[in-house]
Amino acid sequence: MKSQGLSKRARGVLAMVRRHGRVSRAVLIRESGLSGTAIFRATEELEAAGLVRSGDPVIAGRGQPSTSIEIEPDAAFSLGLSVMTDRADVVLVDLAGTVRARREVTLPGMPRGAMLDAAVRFGTDYLAQAGVDRRRLLGLGVAVAGYFVDPGTVNPAPELEEWALVALDAEIARQVALPVAVENIASAAALGERLLGVGARYASFCYINVAAGFGAGIVVDGALLRGRHGNAGEIGGLFLSSGRITPNLATLHDCLAAHGTRCDGISDMVARFDPQWPGVDAWVAAHQPSFSYLFGALRLTLDCEALILGGRLPRALAQRILDGIDWPENHWPIRRGRRAPATLTQVAGLEPELSGPLGAAALIFHQTLFA
Repeated sequence: MKSQGLSKRARGVLAMVRRHGRVSRAVLIRESGLSGTAIFRATEELEAAGLVRSGDPVIAGRGQPSTSIEIEPDAAFSLGLSVMTDRADVVLVDLAGTVRARREVTLPGMPRGAMLDAAVRFGTDYLAQAGVDRRRLLGLGVAVAGYFVDPGTVNPAPELEEWALVALDAEIARQVALPVAVENIASAAALGERLLGVGARYASFCYINVAAGFGAGIVVDGALLRGRHGNAGEIGGLFLSSGRITPNLATLHDCLAAHGTRCDGISDMVARFDPQWPGVDAWVAAHQPSFSYLFGALRLTLDCEALILGGRLPRALAQRILDGIDWPENHWPIRRGRRAPATLTQVAGLEPELSGPLGAAALIFHQTLFA
């Protein structure tokens, strides 16, 4: 696999092929707006680099069958690590976007060095056992629960002290000897949902990430909207500034405990969650107004195709919250008998612990092959 020196045109075509998995040159011409000659040269360049392969001809409309182009999954791999206050997960993803292996790498105290070593060792051991050249591992994406204060530097919760206020991109790259990309957990989760979840259906959406904290990731025209400082989607402060309760899994855990439902931390609660537990109704009643306020604000501000509720929030509970959203326009007079088009709402498609590390791994491909 020779990714160095790929032309910008080839990188763009590679991203299109990856979205489709298998696609004809005729479709690439139609969707890209490039000429047939340009697409032919780009796919030839990608095939020479070992990133794609030619498949059987497919019929794409009238005329002769068109050669299909397929991603070469084993051409490249990336690692994605998500780091939350109480849990860390790592995934190994191939160029086609398939999760080849995953593991929880949580350690007491969330020590940065030991967890990074565990993540990289997990990936390299898997590749070695599969007989894959380690040089095909393009890098490590890291998603951390916290906001950016400088490029590559996050300010997370107290539980992640070793990850706080250091240039993570430089420090991690120095330790693991790989290219590194750093993102906040909500934005990475949005990318993960865009890659393999319900977000793949939409060009623009907002992913609401409910975990021990609360944040969002915003995708516009298929690309992550990061903002000037990387903090687009840091919406948790909206609740405090408006006098509303911040909905997160820490408050759910506490509410369940107050009603006699004991869980050994957030991870245990998510794994064993039962919608019928005592305390669930009380938590929803207290927090539903906050969700309605937030969804209304996002709908009116972003006007995106969909608002996707996910993070580590149990999916049955997420659906109940969406069903109970009270939209602001429900209380407004209807102008000329017509309201503005509604925004779709959906529960995240990926399981709670997968979207963050998957999105972190996707960062590496975007940084090294698709940029």
